[in-house]
Amino acid sequence: MLIQDYNKANCSVKTFCRMCSYRCPIVVNIEQGKIKKISGDKDHPFNEGKLCVKGRAILDLVYSPERILKPLKKVDGKWQEIDLEVALREISQRMLSIKEKYGAKSIGVWKGESLDSTQGDLCRRFAFAFGTPNIFSNDTLCAVSKHAAVKSVIGSYPTSDFQDAKCIVIWGSNPLASHFPLYNKIKEARERGAKVILIDPRKNSFAKFADLYFPIKPATDGALALGIINIIIENKWYDQAFVKEHTIGFEELVQYAQKFNPRYVAEETGISQDDLYKISKTIADSAPHVTYRVGVGPEHHDNGFNNIRAIACIGALCGCTDRPGGDMLEEMPVLNSLLADLQDTIKEKLRPIGAEEYPVFYDNRLEGHSIRAMDAILEGQPYPLRGIILTGANPVLTNPNADKVEKALKSLDLFVVRDLFMTDTARLADYVLPAASFLERSEVIRGGMPQNISLTKKVLEFDSCQNEYQFWSSLAKKVGIGQYFPWKDEDDLNRWVIKPLGLSLEELAQKPEGYMYKAYNYEKFYENGFGTPSGKVEFSSDYLGKYGHKKLPVYRPAYYLRGKNKDQYKFILITGARQARFNHSCYHHIPRFKKAVPWPVMEIHPEDAAFLQVADGDLVEVTSAKGSLKVRLSIVGQDKILRGFLQIAHGFDEVNVNRITPDNILDPVSGFPAVKSVFVNVSKI
Repeated sequence: MLIQDYNKANCSVKTFCRMCSYRCPIVVNIEQGKIKKISGDKDHPFNEGKLCVKGRAILDLVYSPERILKPLKKVDGKWQEIDLEVALREISQRMLSIKEKYGAKSIGVWKGESLDSTQGDLCRRFAFAFGTPNIFSNDTLCAVSKHAAVKSVIGSYPTSDFQDAKCIVIWGSNPLASHFPLYNKIKEARERGAKVILIDPRKNSFAKFADLYFPIKPATDGALALGIINIIIENKWYDQAFVKEHTIGFEELVQYAQKFNPRYVAEETGISQDDLYKISKTIADSAPHVTYRVGVGPEHHDNGFNNIRAIACIGALCGCTDRPGGDMLEEMPVLNSLLADLQDTIKEKLRPIGAEEYPVFYDNRLEGHSIRAMDAILEGQPYPLRGIILTGANPVLTNPNADKVEKALKSLDLFVVRDLFMTDTARLADYVLPAASFLERSEVIRGGMPQNISLTKKVLEFDSCQNEYQFWSSLAKKVGIGQYFPWKDEDDLNRWVIKPLGLSLEELAQKPEGYMYKAYNYEKFYENGFGTPSGKVEFSSDYLGKYGHKKLPVYRPAYYLRGKNKDQYKFILITGARQARFNHSCYHHIPRFKKAVPWPVMEIHPEDAAFLQVADGDLVEVTSAKGSLKVRLSIVGQDKILRGFLQIAHGFDEVNVNRITPDNILDPVSGFPAVKSVFVNVSKI
């Protein structure tokens, strides 16, 4: 192998963390083949040696006594150990049997958040080679809606230029809990004089690092963004030269935004007219050195897509796009693609489940829709989905309407789960196969710095814990598509991936700081335009119009504001606020994390608690149209959450909040579920 054998080594290895998606550089200290210590890489500019609480718990993950290290097969409802080769043979035989009966499309693959870059594309390649378009992932719940929304305006999804920013707008996000390296960059920018604005329904833990905090009613982000746009246009604070030369749809946007006068915006969002003006003026005074960090909060509503489009229009209007201190538009590296030789054929022949209902989502990810997949499993429409190979995902805890998810997955003819731990989802499987952690594989990654790639190092190995390439290539051979996986191992694959760069894998391995494949240049739009169909910033999108959606970022009040049954419920539940120790459903098994946060609590405003006549720590029952659950409540400060709104974190198997979230109130463009604005009632037990 390219990476040396560390079984008997005493050494330090520089590689990257993958406890979240941000890949902080780390140093792994090994003694006699055992990892003794992991610390941040002080020499790397991305994190300068700093690690979050998750990064400091890597050893708790990889050496956990709860890890699955042997393949398991369910026999008469009980788990039995099985030889890996035998398990793969049985799985492949059952896959071929299902394919013969229902067709290749009746098999789906499903990847989790922990697999990205090449690792994620391996399962996609397997699916396309097998003949199925049905690839599912966490992308039907996280980030893709906002990515697609922003791309519809400026052509690609930007990277925040915190280094030169004069104003940073954090909108529906908590970098301190979810993206620690970004929090550090924002903190440093603030120390250099940048103004930090936080817009969020909750005064989250990041608020103490913001100069201005504005509590907003959930799902009213579009009204606020259009109100800001209206003020900026009325005062001629926008970049008139940029708008004239590099945008389309401006006049239509001007006319539409006039409806969002300060009085209406204040009533709709809960943000006062004075504060609306303050936000608008702060942005205008700092432009073009303004960058936006939009979290998943705004996309988890049935109007989220257009709300985020409206936010994206603010930066473009003020000329902040691809300018210093604004939103950087990175150029992607030219790499060999695992999908290029297969995806066009599949796309022409067959579209996955959900593609007809949500073509914008499909165009952006070439994937099926995991919420619609549950209907296909249970109802056989638009065609039967009878087998799923799932790797590194836990939809029972992360997808809405968990009872339905459980019922669907239990009913499959074949359900295979690959994971490090016996999750709630894995318990439903026919086979559970041990997976490799990020320290047990080597992969080409985006290195955190602009236009930079790096190579992670394999420093650990357990028998029977296959890495992604080992698994998908071995399964491919058994189902007769081995020719699509010709590489000897993951090193050979990585060497092929980076070949167009003219860089050897050995050279990349010797660059812990990463390899900058191209120096970053601002204002590329002068020569190249934008990546939209028109080549310009599109305030009005013909692309969306062709699918029957509004061309402008039209604001439609969310379901909870207009629903016919809103009088039946007293509260609106927000779910999924980020917590520093966890990454969605991950790391709840780590003993010290479990001890610190054994279960979620329901955050409630003091006046709402008084109305219900409940005390801090009381057990209450929360009921929605989908069901009910019992949870302890936490009475927070009066400025921490708006009256009438509640919050429960997700990812806990003890109290799975997705038992009460809906899977039938969806954004019409992206299909993202409204899990942050759920009608509920609360009663004391």
